[in-house]
Formats: sequence, structure tokens, C-alpha cells
Amino acid sequence: MIILLQINYSEDHSEKILPLGILSVGSALKKNGFQVELINITEKEIDQIAQKIVERNPEYVGFSVMTGIQTKHSVQLSIKIKELNPKIPILWGGIHPSLLPEQCLGEKYIDYVIIGEGEETILEFSRALKKTNDFKDILGLGYKDNNAKSIINQRRPLIKNLDEWRLDFSLLDMKKYVYRLGSNQRVIAYKTSRGCPFRCGFCYNYEFNQSRWRAWSIDTVVADIEFLKKNFKIDGVKFYDDNFFVDRDRALDILKKIDLPSHIEVRIDFIDDKLTQALKELKVFDLLIGLESGSDRLLQLISKGFSVDRSMAGVRSIAKFDLHATYSFIVGLPTETEEEFESTIDLMYKIYKIHPRAGFTLGVYLPYPGSQLYSFSLEQGFNSPAKTEDWGKIDRFRKDFESPWVDVKKVWLIRECYKILSWDLKILKEWFEFRIRHRFYLFPIDIYLIEFLSGMAIEERGIFGKLLRRVYNFVRFK
Repeated sequence: MIILLQINYSEDHSEKILPLGILSVGSALKKNGFQVELINITEKEIDQIAQKIVERNPEYVGFSVMTGIQTKHSVQLSIKIKELNPKIPILWGGIHPSLLPEQCLGEKYIDYVIIGEGEETILEFSRALKKTNDFKDILGLGYKDNNAKSIINQRRPLIKNLDEWRLDFSLLDMKKYVYRLGSNQRVIAYKTSRGCPFRCGFCYNYEFNQSRWRAWSIDTVVADIEFLKKNFKIDGVKFYDDNFFVDRDRALDILKKIDLPSHIEVRIDFIDDKLTQALKELKVFDLLIGLESGSDRLLQLISKGFSVDRSMAGVRSIAKFDLHATYSFIVGLPTETEEEFESTIDLMYKIYKIHPRAGFTLGVYLPYPGSQLYSFSLEQGFNSPAKTEDWGKIDRFRKDFESPWVDVKKVWLIRECYKILSWDLKILKEWFEFRIRHRFYLFPIDIYLIEFLSGMAIEERGIFGKLLRRVYNFVRFK
């Protein structure tokens, strides 16, 4: 028995998002005759699941790990498993160990790492672990020799034909991953492609996917969605592609054929009236768009490839066709001035006034290892964590993240204010508009209270939480 595991953070309310990483490699293992179990938990279940895993005595436990709070929690569970049974091998895969394989292998509680895509590597690793314990020729694998010296094998080429690696939905209780989003009651997460050909300076794709984009065929995507429609009655899809619109015709064809409301990510410089009108007709209910900054200098620094003026042209088009869009921004970039910081906040407010159906996310810049800006960030004062567990503090959406370039708590307060602007409650909106216009972030008791109540509503905690959810849906989605 092989166990593959992912830990979500309960305070992110993300526990219902389909764990596509472990599902992908788990599907590869099952297809090739291995017995595999997938476990998706929150950090609250770490102690309980550690004992259950050890009792199962698996051949190994594989973790899917993303840089941030998930790193910290994966460390905690890995250590607990090793304390209960040191002989159970621990394998880490995903973005974090792919970007920092040497540091991960330097930890006593990690025995192996997979670098890059895992489907082919995990098959070769599983066979070698069972038969020969000879890992030297397995591309994309990191391991320790008999002297505990870390060995990093040559990187494996990216998969050419993703259609050869289909998802096996029977590995999960799929009912757990159907969730409410907006006015859609039964939404599910799905990816139709991997990677992105653009080279944004902050993005992991530069290293992890080598700035390349590959996709499953339209037939495969449509077949999967039809299966999910038939068996789980889904009424919407949240596409998690890094760039769904690399191939515009393909993307539009998929949306047309699945005939479901959808959430997608798209670059603002792809947006024009023709595309926006098509998205409206094809039932797209939310766009996630990275505008990043209100400073042309910083947009150039992070290699976005568009200007603030181009951003505004796209925003006007989206507003014209009355589509909901969530605009993502980054502050605290190295060398960012106070004036540039304020220009980003001003741009967000300008968009809010032009596009009433806008939502916003505002995060602090996170120096990802392997990104183009990482070395520059080190030169500008970022202190890279010395231990794997310390990467858990590097999280751009939390108020306790330490940045050398910006006041993180202030950023968090501004982000929470902008969240409430998307609610259809006039009194609240007017108050938080006042906070933003006058840069008044003192005495944030109201912000903490609303955040707490929103969390209760999203998680539907108890009868009161269920009632709050109804209210939340009413005021949040216009």
C-alpha cells in the first residue's frame, strides 16, 4: 500500500478543493498496478492521521507540498510519522521540493524528493523501492545514499502527451470536493493544462514548468467534465490552469462544449471586447486576472509584458459586458517605493469605481526559489529560511508574514477592506470606502469581526454558521 497525502490549511477554507496533485500521481500508480490510497486533510487532523498511517504500514508516504503554510504542516506530519515508525520512507513532491530539493533532503524526516512532474518518476521510484533500491538512474528523483549524502539526479523532461495520464476519480470520495461558489451549488476544481509560456518574475513556472505550456486534448477535458456532470451533478467548474487562454480557440471550444458556468484565469492583455462578449455568452461567472501593480516601472521589473493603461483598457471591456472579475495585486516588491505602493492601492480603487462587479486580492510579494526575481530579492534584503519548516512563515496572504519591504499587517487590513467592497451592503461599503480613501486602518475591530463571521459562514459552522452562509451569499454575490 502506498499513501499519498496533501494537507490543506483550515483557515483558508480550502479543504473542499480537489487535490489534483496527489490525484494525478495516484492515478498513474493505480493504472500501473499499485495499490494506492489518497488522504486529504487539514492541519487539525495531523495527530489523528499519523497514527492511522503507521498502523497501515505503507510502503512509503508521499506528500504534495507547496511553499508556505503547507510546508510547515507537512513537516509536522512527516516528523510524527518518523517518530512512530522511523522505517516508513517519506517522499516529498510538488512545487516546494522541486524548487529546493537539496534543502529538503537535508532534513532527517525526508528520505526522497520528486523534482518536477511526478507521474513517470513515481512509477520508477515505486518499482525500485520494491525490488532493487537502486535509484541512480531515475530521472527527477532526489535521495540519500548509504552515507546519508544527498543525491540529485538529472531532471526529467516534461511530459509531452498529457492525454496518456488521465485522472482516476474513483480514488477519491468526489462528493467531498463538490462545493458552493457564487450562485452555483455544485462546483468542482479542474485543470486542463500545465504551465505558462510567459515569464512573470515572481512565478514558480519559470523553473517548475520551464516556461512551457502543455494541455490535455479538448476531447479528454470534455469527457472528464461530462463524467463529473453525470455522476456528481456538477453545475459549474473552477479551472485552475495557470493560463487557461494560451490557446484562445481551444479555451473557447472547451467552454462551449462543456456548457457550464465556469471560473477561469486570463491575462488582462488577452482581453478585448470580442473575447469578453464570448465569455459572457459562454457562462463564465468569474475571471481571475493578475494586474499586479499600479506602477509601470514595477510591471517592467516583474516582466508582466503590459502597462497600467493596458490593464485599464481590459477592465473597461470587462465592465462593459458586466462580467464579475477578481483582480490580483502584489505589493512589497523589492525596490518598491511608498509612492508606488500607494499607486497600486489607488488603481484598485479606480477599478472599483469603474467596475462595480470587481473583486480584489492583495498579497505581499513572496520570493519563490526558482523564480527570476529570487536572486534579486536576496540581494535586496530577503533572508531565505535556513530550515524547511521555516518556509511555513512565507505566506503572502497572512498578516504574520515578515517582509523586508512592506508592512504586512497594513497590507492585510487593506485587503480585508477591499473584500467587503464587493458585498452588496451599502452602509458597510460606504464605511470601508472611507477607510480606503482616507487610508484609515486604525482600530480594525470591525475587520476582525467580519473576517471571523465570514469564516463561520464559509465553513457553515453550526446552525448559526449555516444562517450566516445564506446571508453571506446574498450580500457577496450580486
